[in-house]
Amino acid sequence: MIGKIMRHLFNRFINRDNVNLDISNKCTLECIACSRQTNRFAGKPVPGYDTSISGWTKMCKHFKQLCLCGQISDPIFNPNLIEMLRYCYVNNIPVLVNTAASQRKKHWYEKAYRANPKARWIFGIDGLPKDSHKYRIHQNGEHLFEMMKLGAQMGLEVAWQYLVFNYNENDIETARNMAKANNIYFKLTFSGRWTETMLPYKPNNPKNYINSDRKLKNETIS
Repeated sequence: MIGKIMRHLFNRFINRDNVNLDISNKCTLECIACSRQTNRFAGKPVPGYDTSISGWTKMCKHFKQLCLCGQISDPIFNPNLIEMLRYCYVNNIPVLVNTAASQRKKHWYEKAYRANPKARWIFGIDGLPKDSHKYRIHQNGEHLFEMMKLGAQMGLEVAWQYLVFNYNENDIETARNMAKANNIYFKLTFSGRWTETMLPYKPNNPKNYINSDRKLKNETIS
């Protein structure tokens, strides 16, 4: 029985058109709800390694679309990312980069954007750029917002993922207007992960968070 289940799961994976990948095990942020914090609090190293170009090309030959939305890492820390993006551009493979860390400088983003003008980018900035570090600990939200603007100015499809917390729930419309003014898609996101450590961040307005009995349409649930 177990063998049948494993074969079923394996077949589901290899027959998929798209895949979400952690291409590193590194991140400079300390977001409270991130799964990498489990290892950090336990004093254990975060597992994984940087995906090689060889491994990347193998995945590109199998999957039609790739999403880099790390669960324990941020893709910008893989030293091969720009080359990976270039490979996808040359071979016409759609790729989506989800990022929230802000430790790369402007010239790095310029190279990354030029490597693949068709790549889509989603930036996690939770709140106005000056406040986003309150949850995204160690994030320079103002720098990241400028890099988001740069991507849009260079013609890339760029989105601002805005996770609602109590410190930013009154700034949603301001942020939405900032995004619109800079040709950035605004992706409002509501969370339902209200563990004990997350309760200090819980929005005051019930419309801005998820309960088990509430379902939202036309917005993103985290």
